[in-house]
Amino acid sequence: MQKKTSKVRVYVDIFLFTLMILVLIPQTTGIPIHEWASFIVLIPLLLHLIINWNWIATNSAKFLKRQTNKTRFDYIFNWVLYLLMIIVTVSGIVISESALPIFGIHFEPDRFWSQIHNSSATIFMLILGIHIALHWKWIIGAVGNIKFKSDLHHLTKIATIIRNSSHQLLVLILISILISIAVWFFDYSEWADGFRINLVSGEVENSKNLPKSWMIYVLPLLKVTILITIPALITGVVMRFNKRIKRPVPNKV
Repeated sequence: MQKKTSKVRVYVDIFLFTLMILVLIPQTTGIPIHEWASFIVLIPLLLHLIINWNWIATNSAKFLKRQTNKTRFDYIFNWVLYLLMIIVTVSGIVISESALPIFGIHFEPDRFWSQIHNSSATIFMLILGIHIALHWKWIIGAVGNIKFKSDLHHLTKIATIIRNSSHQLLVLILISILISIAVWFFDYSEWADGFRINLVSGEVENSKNLPKSWMIYVLPLLKVTILITIPALITGVVMRFNKRIKRPVPNKV
């Protein structure tokens, strides 16, 4: 069962990463696709979390106890990534222009939430690059073992995983809702009001200065690639350097 779950995890993570890239290039996909993909990406995200629930539960219980620095760092880092995902999602909902209006839900344009959405999305890309670097060995091994024809039937286990992890799923949804409400209350903070007051009302949209060609669709993807790749490469170099420092020096005879 563990082997089957690990197979499912690979395909869930591939789907999750693909959707994330799609969500992070709204200028290329257009606002409607961007917003609907933002909702859809929550499904593989929750699946990813419940598949890794044992790791989350174990390290949550041991966090204040004796742990390696790497494990503690991974735990905190994953929480930061999760919180950023919620902030991006909540701020995206507040400034929705396409998806929510279909259901009759309309929000007033808010420069504060637009700035929060753009800034948190940028930070999310940087953090995602580091996350990929930290799990690069697993990614390479998992992708190298993919066999689409023989692995396809493992995807039928998703329903079983959800059914067996229904309590964990409810806990995750509850935590996500509580954090989302906490993020939403920033709207009523003095910081948010001060931010709105200090915004320069005369800012001119730069859309007119963008090249009217195929580059409009390529540049966002290039931006995402750079923002993810550079932190990943730096993290990889730091990890390799740290590993080399910790490597024991052989005794000279």
